[in-house]
Amino acid sequence: MSSNDWNEVKLLAADFQRIQLTTSSQRLGERNCVEIVAKLISTKLLDVVFTTDGKEYVTPKHLTKELKDEAYVQGGRINILDAARALKVDPDVASNLCEKLVKDEPDDYCIVHGQLIGLNYLNQIAEDIFDKLEQNGHINSLKISQQFDLPVDIIDSILEKRNKNLGFNLHKNKNNPYLYYTDSYFNSIKRIVRGALLAITRPVLCTAIINQCSLDEKEFFTVFENLLAEKQIPGMLTDRIGNSCTYVPNIHTKNLHNWVMNFYTNNNYLDYEAMNSVGITDPISYISRMQFGKELIALTTCSIGPKILDDISVALEECISSGTWIDIMDFVPVVFDSKDGVLVLEYLLKKKKLSKGFQIFDGTALVTDKFLELQSERIINTLDNKVKKIIESGEYANALINWKIQQKLVEDKNPELSRKEERKKKTGGKHGGGTQGRETKIKAVKKKYGQKSKQRDSDSDEQENKVTASEQFMIEIVNSDEIKENLENEETFKDVDEEKNSLIENIVSYLYPILNKEALKRSQEIYDQLMANRMGDRRKVHQDFRDKLLLLLSDLHLYVKGIQKFDSAETQGQLMSFLLKSVGGEIIEIVKCYVTQNKEHNSESKSNQYDKQVEDAIEKLQKSLTSKLIDEFYEAIDELLSSVDIVQKKHDRKKEREHLQNNRQLLLKWLSEIEDDSAQVLLIATQILFQSITQTMIKVSGKFVSVLLGFLQKHISDQDFSVLQNYHDLVVQILKADDPEEKNNIKSKLEETTCNVKNLVINFKKS
Repeated sequence: MSSNDWNEVKLLAADFQRIQLTTSSQRLGERNCVEIVAKLISTKLLDVVFTTDGKEYVTPKHLTKELKDEAYVQGGRINILDAARALKVDPDVASNLCEKLVKDEPDDYCIVHGQLIGLNYLNQIAEDIFDKLEQNGHINSLKISQQFDLPVDIIDSILEKRNKNLGFNLHKNKNNPYLYYTDSYFNSIKRIVRGALLAITRPVLCTAIINQCSLDEKEFFTVFENLLAEKQIPGMLTDRIGNSCTYVPNIHTKNLHNWVMNFYTNNNYLDYEAMNSVGITDPISYISRMQFGKELIALTTCSIGPKILDDISVALEECISSGTWIDIMDFVPVVFDSKDGVLVLEYLLKKKKLSKGFQIFDGTALVTDKFLELQSERIINTLDNKVKKIIESGEYANALINWKIQQKLVEDKNPELSRKEERKKKTGGKHGGGTQGRETKIKAVKKKYGQKSKQRDSDSDEQENKVTASEQFMIEIVNSDEIKENLENEETFKDVDEEKNSLIENIVSYLYPILNKEALKRSQEIYDQLMANRMGDRRKVHQDFRDKLLLLLSDLHLYVKGIQKFDSAETQGQLMSFLLKSVGGEIIEIVKCYVTQNKEHNSESKSNQYDKQVEDAIEKLQKSLTSKLIDEFYEAIDELLSSVDIVQKKHDRKKEREHLQNNRQLLLKWLSEIEDDSAQVLLIATQILFQSITQTMIKVSGKFVSVLLGFLQKHISDQDFSVLQNYHDLVVQILKADDPEEKNNIKSKLEETTCNVKNLVINFKKS
């Protein structure tokens, strides 16, 4: 302050003292002053602000001056609430005053987080920041903002506005917007990163490089991108996910490429495991990017080249043309597994459009049908002596009888199966053994491409073989050991490894049903010839035919009497329909067989005329089977008997009683022999009880058991009926049950009850 200003202050102070000491005749009181000021404020002639103690008035202009002074005293930054207390005004007044000040002087003041900040304060911060930049070469605006308790935007604006006035260039990091650095600092980081990257000869995680060089992650990636753009680093980043990635130098990539090329040149395939061992984590993708990648076939353990495929293809063609077998695992490298072999074989078969004339075993072994047929013929030719011994010993005849009994039981239990057999018979061929046998035909297996389809075919074939075995093989003529022994003696199997045992086993499983079918066919031919020689002449044949036919008709008569015991016409119709189809079908089959045998004893002209009469009678009989009328059936039977020169005798009650007794004994024998088939136990038990009550016979299938139970309820005690009904309910439950545990529980109950049911039937006496 100058001396003139100070003198002026002294004069003003003297005048003020003089006025205070001077007395006046007209002085205003305090109340008058308040009223005058209030009047001036109300008329808007005066703009003042009241202090918080209510003793002073302050004009906004003076208050603004005091606010600036207070901010200056506080270093250029003051909290608005602190300013309100210092100025003794309301906080709202102080806030409005600060806002007006910022609006009038935007270049000098600003409000941040409830604080009034002056330009001199910001300049001081800028000087501090730039001092740090000169010392360290970089700063973090986020940390600076936390240090000074200011928004990052304010710090960024300070740096951007004053950047031009600096003696060095200031840069902002692209990966980290809070990081600023100078040219010298950035160049030093570049030198560090470039030196580290140039020294690397194998893939290294970027985190390891960053830790080794003591760098910030974002600084590293910013410098790396700059160096990469300037082509100053011999490498690239891979597998980058955020900041996690690997630096792969070009020399390593080149070495890998050379290694892969050398491996493929020497072996004509690429092993995935070997590629993993040298650092190629995704071999399939790596191979696809190579120049020769399209030539290779990708497998599970390796990718195979065309040379190996050509070698296998030549061997495959030679195998098919020569009619032998081949396992492609013998022609592939040791690194291949069975899945690779399956894929290669499928590829070659599809490429050459081969689908017939061979079978696939173990997924990789191809055996031609010609080879299988040759082995089958060789084995069959050794069986003639064995077949003759089986027939001469009576073993074949016993098996044939047992098989027929089983077939009849199956048909009684499941009439649907009987109808299917009839349809099969109409399509031609013979089956099984005996005079009503059918010829068996070996059906070629259709092969499909693809491992899954072949697996399904194999499973279905195996299941079909099992069904066929249980349905056709009434006696085993060729066993698996014999087939295996013959195959092992075959020249191509003599020197095979033990690993090929599974192949031989599979071929044995495949040939087993085929050879047994053919052996049964030969057995049947020899047996038929032997039977024909033993029977002698036509009269014997006719007598046997007559006895069989009259026995069936006698059974039919008793069955019809049994059906008539039911009161419901609908039930009678259903039972009659089943009876006509089952017994009528047997009669037709017997007649056809008789006609076939009879041709050998008649001249051609006489045989043709005789066959025409019988065929007409059979056709009429077949039509009567669908009418459900017994009278039409009897009429057709009479015509049939007439055509085959048989006279039906009158019914003899004594013989009927004997026949009923024999039938009961046969049913009781079957009942005692059945162990596990609860449904068959229930069926035979109800038939025996029905015969005991009605003194007639009944022929039904399993679906009519409930009808028989309804009939028996009226003729047996409640206790006996309860046992049968409970057993029936358990049979139904076990047929419907899906849960294995539930099935086991029901089965155990059935086993406990089966004995009671058998005892009930055996000891039953009509009251």
